[in-house]
Amino acid sequence: MLKKTILVVDDEELIRELLVDALSDEFNILSASNGEEALSLYKQHQDEIALVITDLIMPNMRGDELAERLRKLRPTLPIIFISGYEREIETDRLLAGGNSTFLTKPFDVEYLNSTLRTFLM
Repeated sequence: MLKKTILVVDDEELIRELLVDALSDEFNILSASNGEEALSLYKQHQDEIALVITDLIMPNMRGDELAERLRKLRPTLPIIFISGYEREIETDRLLAGGNSTFLTKPFDVEYLNSTLRTFLM
């Protein structure tokens, strides 16, 4: 069975590496350190990418702006938003478009995997 491809976007290198390590046994992983890099990778691999995991608070381009731009390219793209700043985020607005969810850092890898399976089944 072919592994599905996930794009992981986080400006914190350690978080990005932890996500890549945690998910790479089950999924092909592309990773980006910012929104611009993520958009570029998405355009190169859009037919392969099944889901995006993005940090919400990043310099230059926030995760919600990245999601908005990605959804112009593919409106049904599943997106998992992650952040350690839950109180500062209007999650209702983020999730209003559907096909997305929000996880507060830190989160359990098993919970992340079960969330991924929900979107990728």
